[in-house]
Amino acid sequence: MAITHDALMNYLRESVRIDTSKIGPETLLFSSGLIDSFSMVELVLFIEMSCGIKMKPSEVNLDNIDSIERIIAFAAARGNGSTEIR
Repeated sequence: MAITHDALMNYLRESVRIDTSKIGPETLLFSSGLIDSFSMVELVLFIEMSCGIKMKPSEVNLDNIDSIERIIAFAAARGNGSTEIR
């Protein structure tokens, strides 16, 4: 399965309840404080379900999930994600 920019933005808007109008592909989600640690767990579950993968604890880090671009790149590197970045 794939994860797309639109799916991630919809998830952030609907599930995390943040205004996505000013979020771009490189906007830092955690480092900027847009998403807290509680929402991070839910985001990881969303990524796993969307991509059909199980993230290792060592993969749950800012390098992989701190922006839309990083999430899509991580999913693509795992071989299950889309490379669609806007």
